[in-house]
Amino acid sequence: MAELVDKQMEETEDDPIMPDEVDSSEGSLQQNISISSLTLMDGGSAGSHEMIPSCSYKSSSYSSSENCVKFPDHIKQKEDMEIQDVVRQYALCFLPAKSLCRFKTVSKEWLRWINSPFFVHTQTNHFRHISGLFCQFPGESPSFMSLNPVAYGVPNPTLCFLPEPVDVRTSCNGLLGCQSRLGDNAYYICNPVTEGWRMVPKPNLYHGPETAIALAFEPDILNFEAQYELICAVSLPDWEALQFEIYSSRTNSWRVSNAVCLELDALPLNGDGFYTRGFVYWETESGAILVFDLKEEVHGIVSLPPSRKPTGALTVMRGELCYLLPHKEDDAWSIEVYGNMDMSLQCIIPLHSESLGHLVDGECRALAFVNDDTLIITLGTKVIAYHAREHRMEWVSDARTDGFVKYFPYVNSFCTCRPFHA
Repeated sequence: MAELVDKQMEETEDDPIMPDEVDSSEGSLQQNISISSLTLMDGGSAGSHEMIPSCSYKSSSYSSSENCVKFPDHIKQKEDMEIQDVVRQYALCFLPAKSLCRFKTVSKEWLRWINSPFFVHTQTNHFRHISGLFCQFPGESPSFMSLNPVAYGVPNPTLCFLPEPVDVRTSCNGLLGCQSRLGDNAYYICNPVTEGWRMVPKPNLYHGPETAIALAFEPDILNFEAQYELICAVSLPDWEALQFEIYSSRTNSWRVSNAVCLELDALPLNGDGFYTRGFVYWETESGAILVFDLKEEVHGIVSLPPSRKPTGALTVMRGELCYLLPHKEDDAWSIEVYGNMDMSLQCIIPLHSESLGHLVDGECRALAFVNDDTLIITLGTKVIAYHAREHRMEWVSDARTDGFVKYFPYVNSFCTCRPFHA
């Protein structure tokens, strides 16, 4: 029995909350020892018992149970939330960046919340709507066409915050991929909302003017820092072949893929491509699509519709790759949608003449299909958004007719983009 008492007293001495191990600033610790009689039967003999001390500890720091469940002042329990707290915590992350910049003026609390890294990360993952298109005429500065000027916008659409003039070449989920117009042809990745940017280090291969690029960025709920890749299809000198060089923001370095494209159908490429759901797509001048699997780093060839035209557009429609081709018959325009791996005709979207009005006489060019039901097209001298379900047209901007203009769908997001720090 004495051994049992000694063992309990040793455990008491090793207890991490004994007074000699507690900072005096955290409150005095009082030890109350009460003696209780525990009858232990020893070998079954009646009446044999020993006294074992039972120890209990009370700290003045925890004298009240209310202190243990009290929330910090900056955290509100659900039952204490008011409507503005619900909006701030659960609704703001679904709004575009321009609207959120206005909401910063509501209060200092909203300003701190919207500027916090946690909220920036949350908004990047929740807001994915195409907000407008960056466009650029050769030799001129970029500009931005908003699908809703009240809600969507950027402070400097000419990208004058970058250290040198650039050409916009690719876009993905709120980030733009640009290239310097100067002799070094440096690549830049930037977010025109936050005006954050990164200069990409010089690649290992020579990137000539025929090099086609695509930016790949998928917001990840587990990564606060934006992780993106720049995929470049590079023509090899004196060879009818393409090699793929990939820049990773995670390592701030380039790697040359082992994949080499020797198919003549892939040469040459018809401008830059785009990324969606793990794959990069480039249209070729020979009427095919070069597909690059970014995870496995393998490539393939998909044929375009035989009726393809310069006014058509390779784009994404409701998450699937498709080709949009304008078609006019009896003074009525329609958009033919081709899809699947064989690029067969999937559906035809009629453009109602009563919605288009006098624009029906102009030339139609498909640009993109965005936000599940909206066709972005140029018709005559106008860029319009045509809502397929409602057969309703909205004017977006005037269109340039004196040359070929590039258009890049853009998401009004707060996603982070900053120089690399090892």
